[in-house]
Amino acid sequence: MITTVTLNPAIDRAYVINDFKPNNKYHIHVEDVKITAGGKGLNVARVATILGEKVNATGLLGGYSGKFIKEELDKLDIYTSFVQINEPSRIFTAIVDPLNKTETIVAEKGPVVTKEELNAFVMEFVKILKYSQIIVAAGSVPQGLPKTIYGDMVKIAKDNNVKMIIDASGNYLEEAIKAKPFMIKPNLEELEELVGYKLDSDYKIIFECKHICKQGIEVVGISLGDKGAIFTTKDGVYKVCAPKVSPINSVGCGDAFVAGFAVSIYRKNDLEEAFKWAVATGTANVIEEKIGYVDLKWVEKFYKEIKVKRLD
Repeated sequence: MITTVTLNPAIDRAYVINDFKPNNKYHIHVEDVKITAGGKGLNVARVATILGEKVNATGLLGGYSGKFIKEELDKLDIYTSFVQINEPSRIFTAIVDPLNKTETIVAEKGPVVTKEELNAFVMEFVKILKYSQIIVAAGSVPQGLPKTIYGDMVKIAKDNNVKMIIDASGNYLEEAIKAKPFMIKPNLEELEELVGYKLDSDYKIIFECKHICKQGIEVVGISLGDKGAIFTTKDGVYKVCAPKVSPINSVGCGDAFVAGFAVSIYRKNDLEEAFKWAVATGTANVIEEKIGYVDLKWVEKFYKEIKVKRLD
């Protein structure tokens, strides 16, 4: 089974407003509001389920918003093993303007987690290792958790021969790399934050990704939006170009990308196949209004169009 970890889940609200401008009043029709259970790990869980796999979602949930998130996942037949916390889960709001192709994001920080709640989560994490072949830990981290939280999970998973994919940023990503997960997937901005300078060419991106791989990471996947992705392994560097589409909503595309990769690896495909599934699934998300959602027929269509080019 694939398990996703979402430490800071949210209720995702996406408002679709053409020609959105500040200081205006907008009366939103029901069909222009998309409300989903969100957070990067939950987006991965939803997309992996659409791709046909059974998924367990774990992490931290609290309050009325947490109850709503759990109910939404139940509707999708996603297994859940969340740890309940006292403070409510957060709300994430995106205002999508299809006319001007802009997105305005308002993201709450989320709850404060106690030591007791953290200990309960660690106990749950150890349990899920018994039935998880791949674990995807993704997204922001609520207050109260150590910066080593992702790295600690990687160490525990590796001790139990379970592959971990990390999609994080800042100190959380830096600490995770030290623990040597199977894969990391920063976007370009997150990679630039990690290395401390602007990566304005494929050469610079590849140089830094090779350096990360030498630290023991098997795959570094850098999503480049409509330019596709660069994947680096200890054996080679691969450029995967994305099919040309008319974008509607890019929020959640990186999560769909991770879901496509995780599902392909779970099915024991080789890495080049997994790279294609990642880009195809991420591209399928960008043509949807919903956050972290794909239509399987588009994923399959884009997969057939994608070519993988080896760069080294």
